[in-house]
Amino acid sequence: MKRVRCWVWFRGGLNQQSHWEGGFYASTDEQEGVLIQHGTYRDTRVPAWRVTQQEPSDLFAAPEIPEDAVWKII
Repeated sequence: MKRVRCWVWFRGGLNQQSHWEGGFYASTDEQEGVLIQHGTYRDTRVPAWRVTQQEPSDLFAAPEIPEDAVWKII
């Protein structure tokens, strides 16, 4: 399992705009989605569309979100 630095897309909340956040590590294995890890957050598995290895030029520009998007894989 290879770990790489990545950016993760977060949906905005009450007082926060949707945005990309860096500082995560992503790894993939035989399970669905991407495992993301960060010192401040609990390790979790998310769909691949929420993760990019390239720093976004606009931190508030959304990725292509699928019509029936799943935000977290349980």
